[in-house]
Amino acid sequence: MALAFLPAPLAAQDRSARETQVVRVVRKVSPAVVYVSCRQRVQNPFAGSVWDMFGGFPGFQGEPEENSLGSGVLVDPSGFVLTNEHVVMGATEIRVTLSSGREYPAKVVGTAPESDLALLKIDADRALPTAELGTSSDLMIGEPVIAVGNPFGLSNTVTVGILSATGRTVTSGNRQYSDFLQTDAAINPGNSGGALLNVLGQVIGINTAIIRDAQGIGFAIPIDRAKRVLTQLRAYGRVKPMWLGFLGLDLNDFAKRRAGVGGGVYIAKTYPYAFPHAEALQEGDIVTSVDGKPLEGTGDLNARMAMTTAGQRLELSGFRRGKAFSASLPAALLPEELTPAMAWELLGLKVSESRSGLAVSGVRRNSPSEAAGLRSGDVILAVEDEPVRTGRDFLSRAKTALISTGLVVSVRRPPWTYYVTLNLLADPSP
Repeated sequence: MALAFLPAPLAAQDRSARETQVVRVVRKVSPAVVYVSCRQRVQNPFAGSVWDMFGGFPGFQGEPEENSLGSGVLVDPSGFVLTNEHVVMGATEIRVTLSSGREYPAKVVGTAPESDLALLKIDADRALPTAELGTSSDLMIGEPVIAVGNPFGLSNTVTVGILSATGRTVTSGNRQYSDFLQTDAAINPGNSGGALLNVLGQVIGINTAIIRDAQGIGFAIPIDRAKRVLTQLRAYGRVKPMWLGFLGLDLNDFAKRRAGVGGGVYIAKTYPYAFPHAEALQEGDIVTSVDGKPLEGTGDLNARMAMTTAGQRLELSGFRRGKAFSASLPAALLPEELTPAMAWELLGLKVSESRSGLAVSGVRRNSPSEAAGLRSGDVILAVEDEPVRTGRDFLSRAKTALISTGLVVSVRRPPWTYYVTLNLLADPSP
């Protein structure tokens, strides 16, 4: 039987007829989606243990390393790459491979763990192709989306689906991420950091594979938030968080029923000494909406603050002792560090630099520090596992207490070193 072949002109015509919008989008954007590979040091679980007495543990030679794979999106011709923070977390070496096969070493410009985003920089000898960043503010549930990345190291893999939902809250490990996009386009390990596109070829999200073995459920960080994080990482190497001068907690089911609300944020503590407009709110208030948009919990509030600029006024509404209330507050930058007066008020702690290290020089009665058992002469080694050697180090690290219910501190009291938690709320459950 003779084989039949299409004439060349007819074959080209048939190919043109099969060229869909998805094909055109992939051709346009693929050169801007890169492959990110990292070497990451794995901590020896037996380091510092009894096994050191016998020369280590069999199978562990020093600190072993492993490789991790991910994706990234070129966002500037000079070589800036946007990816997920979890892709490069703990990396000792990062390499970026372009769709052309050219490989470059990369350095971390900055990371934003709370958003799972990181900005990398590679130095190329030419201008690089970049993706067009769109907007995520006008997305339509059900519209087609295209995911491009490198799942399992398979470069420039394309999957297609629809936008399933917006505003999703996702928990991964001990972190909670809010305002995610949800899609049924397959997003697997290695897709993390890649592009989620609309049918115009614009990036509407940064894919993140944070739920392993998910079937038909993928998530992406909205590009509007990613752009704000990108701007700050490029300018400062980190994100400068915004706040409204209070510590907010999620309502438990009992509190929701008692207050007659479906969701909201419970104001557990206000900081009039750190936020001049804090008097507009009271401890025990329940905030149920910001600028008219309902709050499910602190995840929604944090996502809203991530899109806010310093001085921007936010309209809060909710309930105070069972009655409706509203307040208008200007957002402000979270202080770069606590002042000594703030540390005394918040933690009940004074520190001073000495030859032995950063020593506790005073503990206020009935304070979190006294309740944790701290006393004068103790030496503070670290706050939240970040070493501190000066008073400024301590005040800078301790600022996290303003947005946390507790602060973990490493303390040396010869001959022992131990951890204590400064609990800022006697009962953190609203």
